[in-house]
Formats: sequence, structure tokens, C-alpha cells
Amino acid sequence: MKRGKHSRGVTARALAAAMALASGFAAVPASAETLTVEGLYPARSPAAAGVGSLVVERFGGRDGRELSFALEGMLAELAIYGQPYFRVVAERSSAPADAILSGIANAAVQNQPVEEDRKVCVERDDNDKCVREENQKIRCQRRIVTFNPSLRMARLDDGAIVYQRQLQERDQIVWCPDRAAARSVEDTVSALIGSAVAEVRLDIAPVYRSDVIRVLEVRKGLDKDQSSRFRDALKATARNPQGACDIWQALDGEVPGQSSVVFNLALCAEQRGDLDEALVRYRQAQTLLPRERAIVAAFDRIGARRAAEADYATREDRLSGSRP
Repeated sequence: MKRGKHSRGVTARALAAAMALASGFAAVPASAETLTVEGLYPARSPAAAGVGSLVVERFGGRDGRELSFALEGMLAELAIYGQPYFRVVAERSSAPADAILSGIANAAVQNQPVEEDRKVCVERDDNDKCVREENQKIRCQRRIVTFNPSLRMARLDDGAIVYQRQLQERDQIVWCPDRAAARSVEDTVSALIGSAVAEVRLDIAPVYRSDVIRVLEVRKGLDKDQSSRFRDALKATARNPQGACDIWQALDGEVPGQSSVVFNLALCAEQRGDLDEALVRYRQAQTLLPRERAIVAAFDRIGARRAAEADYATREDRLSGSRP
């Protein structure tokens, strides 16, 4: 199988799309009232995330070179809090590095015959209007592209492997005599490379992420005036989150222990980065709503954020001692 050179522009677009899906906003109903929580979350491989500088070796395999270029570009541009996270060292440079990322990558293409149903006119009247149709099968082709690269990151000082993974990416498309293929093999492989790079990025570095969290809206226990102000807070979440939080704070003083108010104030604290206050509020909310899954998710988020910040601080302290 012969293929032309992949488009790096397509790879970049595919990477951006994959990252948006992997680390973008959490899906909520379009009509839901929400607050946005932003924070740093840990890499899936803490050992790899501890590396300060690395070399990206030119990978083996037919598609290895393209993958290694895409990884090198992603790593060079990766930033946390506005600062480069990794120092990428050229493969043949004499500059020191902590680790080397190597691998092999081959895409495989398989074509399979398939059939699709079509309505076909088999009888027309004198005015050429179809008066009878039949279902007929037409022969089409399904193209399956698989991309399963193997990657490994090893420290250069002692050879210890700090990251190893075989990725599994797959895409398929069907085309027929009356419908052309929507994308070429080259574009498909580039898109799969982008998806693989996005996976590696989440594996080996923390990510600053925004999550859209739905507030609670049950107003049980509030009188008419309080319920009206609670609704005002819900409306304010989109344009004035602080205003919404101020209303819930006032209601908390009037009706202590109202479950939705307590939860929403916990979310307000989480949004402004006061994780200690958020935990206190979420624990209070859990006593009122022991089956509320959003509270368990909040505990998970806060735990992950604290771990990520601690790992980041430890790494920065260690690397600052080795920088000139």
C-alpha cells in the first residue's frame, strides 16, 4: 500500500479536536443552569509527568516519522500556567536531557465489500413520473484504518522506563458508486495520529481544564420571596456568577441547611479556588443529600486538583535546583 505524505495541518486540526473532546467542557443539558470550575488536573502517568527535558527519537515504522514530529511539536508547545512544561531537546543535540521518547507506528488499511439498500424506480408513467419503486442492493466498500503505535519513555541516567503504552486508534468509512469517500487515507491517518498525540499529552502532563457543573435547583424549604430570589440566582449564573453566589450566601443566612443552597455555595467556593471551604460545604451537602452523585464527583475533582498542584509544585522545586 502506498500513501502520500501526510498533511501536518490536518494532524494539527485533528489534535485540537481530540484535545477539545478529551479535556474540554463537561456536557450538560442546554437548558441547565451551571457554573464553570477551572483547575489543574494530574497527568495519567505521574512518573512521565515528572520528567523535565526529553528527546523525541525518530520513531520506526512507516508512520513513525509523522507521529514523532507531531509529538515533538505538541511537547514543545505544551504550557502550564503560561510556562513551557517540557524542554524538548533535539535528537542529535549534545544538550543534556532527562529522558528519551521512542516508539514505532504503522497504520493498516483494510477494505471490505458491503451492501447498502437503495430505492430504485422501476416503472414510470408517460410523464416520466415514477409510479413504482423497489429496494435494490448496491455494492459498496468499507475502509477500515487502524493505527496502534507503541511508545516508551525511558530515563537516560538509569534507563528506567517511566512510561509505556500501546495506543489503539481506529476509523472506518463507507463509499458507494453514488457516494464518494468523505476523506482520503492520508487524511484519515493524520486524524488518527492527532488522536494518538492527544492521548499521549493527557498521559504525560497535567492539564488545566474547565468543567461546566450544573447547580441544584430544588427550592424545598424556601418561602415565596426566598424562592423568587433563588430563581434570580439561577438566571444570574450565566452572566454574573458572583451575583448568583451572593444571593445564595444571603439565603444561607436565612434558611441554614437548605440542600440546594449548601451545594451551590460549595460549587461557588470551588469555582473561586477556595477548595478548603468547598470541601466543608460539600460535606455538609452530603449529609443532606447522601445519594447525590454530583457531590461524589466534586470530591473527586478536588482530590485530583490538590494532587496535581502538589505534584506540580514538587516538580518545579526539583527542576529549579537543576536549572542554570
